[in-house]
Amino acid sequence: HPVRAQKIMKKLALIFLAGAMALSSCSSKHEPWKLVWTEDFNAAAIDDSTWTRVERGRSDWNDMMSLRSDLAFIENGELVLLGKVNNNPEADPTPFVTGGITSRDKKSFRLARFEIRARFNCAKGFWPALWLMPQGPMKGNDYAEIDIMEHLNHEDIAYQTVHSRYTLDGKEGPVKGNSTPIDPNDWNTYGVEVHQDSICLFINDTRTFAYPRMEGVEQQFPWPDYDMYMIISNQLGGKWVGPIEASELPSELRVDWIKVYERNEE
Repeated sequence: HPVRAQKIMKKLALIFLAGAMALSSCSSKHEPWKLVWTEDFNAAAIDDSTWTRVERGRSDWNDMMSLRSDLAFIENGELVLLGKVNNNPEADPTPFVTGGITSRDKKSFRLARFEIRARFNCAKGFWPALWLMPQGPMKGNDYAEIDIMEHLNHEDIAYQTVHSRYTLDGKEGPVKGNSTPIDPNDWNTYGVEVHQDSICLFINDTRTFAYPRMEGVEQQFPWPDYDMYMIISNQLGGKWVGPIEASELPSELRVDWIKVYERNEE
C-alpha cells in the first residue's frame, strides 16, 4: 500500500527531526542553569514544610506505604526510606511496610532541571523510585509523569521513562524510555531537564535519553504545561518487580541531596 507506506515514512521523518531538535536543547553542563532550590537533609527531621509522608493507596507503588516514623527519617545528613517485614500485623494488615515522601502541594517547579543524588541496596522485590508528577489540576484527561530513576531487584541498570496520555494509549512515536548501566551499590546522581521541546534525562551528568515534542500531536508532550512535584519512594512487590524475598530485607533507599535549577530564557 504506497499511501500507507508514505504516511509511515512521513511520521518517521517527523520523529527523527523532533529527536534531532531535542538533542540540541539537552545539556550536560550547568552554565545555562541557575540553582534555585536545594534540599540537603541536614535537619534533625524531615521538613514537613516541603515533604509529606506518602499514605497507603491502591497502586502497586504505594499499596504497602506506611506513615511510621521508622520507615522515613533523617540520618547523618541523608534521607533514609526503608522497606521491612511488618512486625505488627494486628495493627496493619500488610505483610510488608515501606516509606516514601512527596512534595505535592508544597514544592513544585516548571521547566526546570532536577538532580537527585541517591543510593540503595538490592533485594528481590525491591523497587526504589525517584519521580515527578504534575501539580494539578490537569487539562482534560492529560497525564504527565517522569521517572527519573527506577530500579528492580538485583539488576545493574536504572530505568528512566516518560509517560503521557499519548504513551499510555500505546500510540506510535518516539521511544519513551531507556535503561542505563549503573553501580547500584554506589552513589549516583539522577537528573532530568524539562524543556519546551524535549525531556532530557541524565545519570552522573551524562545524558542518557531524550524524548522530543512532536508538533501538532495532542497530549504527546504535556510536561511544560505543569509544575512538577517530587516523589521519593521505597516500594516492595508489584506486577513489574515481582515477588518479595523477606530474607533480603530491609530494603534501603538513601538520598544525599536534591537540587533544582531554572533557566531564564525559557
